[in-house]
Amino acid sequence: MADLNPNEHGWPFVSGPGQIVTQDHWQTMAKTWQSNGVVGVPEVGTPSAGNTGLTAVRASETAVTIQPGSATINGFYYDLKVLKDFSLDITGSDYTDDGTGRIIRRDLVVLKVDESLGAFRFVQIKNGVNNASGSWKVVLNDPATEIPLFQVDLEKEVGVDQIVDRRWFLSQSVRPLKFEQAGFEPVPRNGELGVDTTNSILVVGKDGQWVEARQVFTNDIPPEIASRLDTHDTQLTALDGRVSTVETELANLDVSGPQTHSYSITGPLAVGVGTFKLYNDTGKQWTIQAVRATVGTAPVGAAVTVDVNKNGTTIFGTQANRPTIASGQSTVKATGMTVTAVADGEYLTVDVDTIGTTEKGADLVVQIVVI
Repeated sequence: MADLNPNEHGWPFVSGPGQIVTQDHWQTMAKTWQSNGVVGVPEVGTPSAGNTGLTAVRASETAVTIQPGSATINGFYYDLKVLKDFSLDITGSDYTDDGTGRIIRRDLVVLKVDESLGAFRFVQIKNGVNNASGSWKVVLNDPATEIPLFQVDLEKEVGVDQIVDRRWFLSQSVRPLKFEQAGFEPVPRNGELGVDTTNSILVVGKDGQWVEARQVFTNDIPPEIASRLDTHDTQLTALDGRVSTVETELANLDVSGPQTHSYSITGPLAVGVGTFKLYNDTGKQWTIQAVRATVGTAPVGAAVTVDVNKNGTTIFGTQANRPTIASGQSTVKATGMTVTAVADGEYLTVDVDTIGTTEKGADLVVQIVVI
């Protein structure tokens, strides 16, 4: 075997210095192939058959069964060929109310490469899924040696409640991303490409965040068009604000039309003060538009005059403007009120002030139109 050149080395070859391949050599080479993650593709909801690698199903209140699958972490390859039971530690006082009355804890199970042991391990991280920073995300103990596999919701003193897929997947030409919820996808490198499979858009890593590709690659379109797009985005944002304002105003707009409230007296009329009270209980102010008086039998010899009162006081400050049905006539409309506002909780009554002499008039209806 040829001696290893400390300044130049290529591997693996069946002969020559290329036969000398250490763990460091293999790991260095493997790091150039893929990023860290599970072999598979992201799917919303339950993974389809053939894409369940390293997910889990509930085995008991304190255990899950991990499905066969493969993954790589920093150039180390892991392959699970058979089902593997994994016991959970459900002890601890760090359970919280999830808002529905359940006392739960959201733990995270990760795959960890442990170079000191020369092996992979499954590790349970208590409260590994939390919103301590104001938004839900996975929290790893050592991101350099771990990848998340699944979230286990544990109900206090009960055990496993549900299991949620939280796998990261191996990078291909472009990293497929679910973006089901912020905080569960791997932190991108600057310039790394990804596809938001939920919204079908290309995204790019920038300063530790995924952003729409067009925010990074402005040279994909002419600068003048990019500028107009930015302007349009600003205008659309402003328009959204105006639309929201209009929607609020429409929701509060009172679009009800005029309403008519009626009083009636059956039979021959007699002079008297009205005792029948009509209260405004609408929660809004009424504005009186008109008062119409109508009789079934017309008065003869003198007019029928009615008055409308608010809280016992006439709304016709000029009494000559009261609804007056002349002798031989059957109806009249009056609009000369000096008081038109009727607040919530106030009431109206109707008086009969004069009647006919030869014929009193009969069957009176008084209609009060308000808005």
